[in-house]
Amino acid sequence: MVIAELRIALKGVSRWWYMVALLLAIGGLVSPPAVSRGFLIAAWIWPILIWSALGTREARQGTGQLVFSTPHPLRRQLPACWLAGVAIALATGLGPALRLLAAGNGNSLAAWLTGALFIPTLALALGVWSGSSKLFEVVYTLLWYAGPVNQIAPLDYMGVAGGSPSVFLLCTVALAALAVAGRKRQVRL
Repeated sequence: MVIAELRIALKGVSRWWYMVALLLAIGGLVSPPAVSRGFLIAAWIWPILIWSALGTREARQGTGQLVFSTPHPLRRQLPACWLAGVAIALATGLGPALRLLAAGNGNSLAAWLTGALFIPTLALALGVWSGSSKLFEVVYTLLWYAGPVNQIAPLDYMGVAGGSPSVFLLCTVALAALAVAGRKRQVRL
């Protein structure tokens, strides 16, 4: 199911999108650590339109009755959708992660992993509750600009400015619970 969700998420993405994602990953891998963070910032805004569809496809395409009537939509479909988003975050941020691993920077690697989990969880929770991709696009762009780009530490979910990964890990857990609660509400309707 994760592969199917990944295919759905990446359907219609042009080769140019993949080329830019690859260049950002390579740039993050071969550049010095300080520059590699800039590549991570760029790499994790690049798939915003893909992540913004998480949790919204059923509402946008009117397939909610079909998807929610399948066996165990909360245990199978929702985690598969989330894991597809996480896979995209891991893939697009792989270059800077390998750079952090090579440098032996465990704290920054933990912050990177937290960011890779936080972004798709935020997208899924906002998508499930709003039924639209716009809310995530606005919230994430503002958070991305304030936190990592302007290095405001309390809003830095990537750890670029020394933000606390534990706070965003807790936010990720809370957002996941919100996404499950929202999906439960949708299944009951």
